[in-house]
Amino acid sequence: MDKKEYSFYFVGTPIGNFDEMTYRAVNILNTVDEIWCEDTIHSRPLLQHFSINKPTQSFHKFSDDKKLELLISKLNSGKKIAYISDAGMPCISDPGYAIIKALIDNNIEYTVISGACAGINALLLSGLNTDNFCFVGFLKPKVKDREKQIQNVINLDCTLIFYSSVHDIKKDIEYLFNKLGDRQCAIVREITKLYETVVRGKLSDIQLDCERGEYVIVIEGVNAKKLDIAMEDFLKLQLEIMDANDAIKTTAKEYKLPKNEVYQLYIYKFKTK
Repeated sequence: MDKKEYSFYFVGTPIGNFDEMTYRAVNILNTVDEIWCEDTIHSRPLLQHFSINKPTQSFHKFSDDKKLELLISKLNSGKKIAYISDAGMPCISDPGYAIIKALIDNNIEYTVISGACAGINALLLSGLNTDNFCFVGFLKPKVKDREKQIQNVINLDCTLIFYSSVHDIKKDIEYLFNKLGDRQCAIVREITKLYETVVRGKLSDIQLDCERGEYVIVIEGVNAKKLDIAMEDFLKLQLEIMDANDAIKTTAKEYKLPKNEVYQLYIYKFKTK
C-alpha cells in the first residue's frame, strides 16, 4: 500500500504479457477515481482482465488543450486519476508528455508506477552494448524532421534504439542502413509474448520472415576509431578545396563537433605538413 497519496499517477502496464502487471499497478488503478487511456478500447481487455472497473477517458495525440483543462479541473476538485498508455511505460513515444507539462505548470504532484518498457527489453535482447544507449523512438514522418533527427544521433558512440510499426519496418531498416551505414543491429518484435523474436546481424543482412506486431530496432553506435579516420579524411578533402578556417568550420558542422576539437585535429595532423 502506498504511504503517500498523489493526485495523479502514470502507471506502467505490460507490453504484451498480462502476467507482468505489477501488484502496485493493479492496486493504484483500483483506487483512483478515473483512468485516462491513450486508447480506451485498446486498454479495455487489460482492465477487464484485472477486474478494474473505473470510468475511463481517452487522451491521445489528437486531444486538444480543452482535454488537458478538463483533467486539471478534475484534479483540482479532488479527484485522483491515473494514466496508462496502450502498452508499457506512459510518455515513451506516446502523448503523455503533454500531461506532464500541464501537471507541473499547475503545481500538481504526480508519481510513476514502474512498468515494462519495450526499448529496454529489446536492448538486453539485442546483445549490443548496454553501458550507454540513446532512445530515439519512431522515425519522424516528415523528411525534413527525420533528417534532423538522424543527424542528431549519427555520430553517437552509444547503442541506438528505434521503434517501428509493422507498416514501416522494411523502409525504416532501409533508411537507417542508408544513413548510418552497415552496422550491427537486432530487430525485436512481440516482446514478452509467445512468439517473441530477435533477429541479429548487419542492417544489410536482415531478413524478416513475419511482418506482424510492433518492432524495436537496436543498432550499434558509431565506432569512435572509424569516426576519427572518417573525419580526418573529410578534413583533408576540405583543405584541398578551401582555406583552413573554412575547412575546420565545414568539418565541425558535418560531424556536429565543436570547432576547437576539429582545430586540434588540424594542428596535430596537418599544420606541420
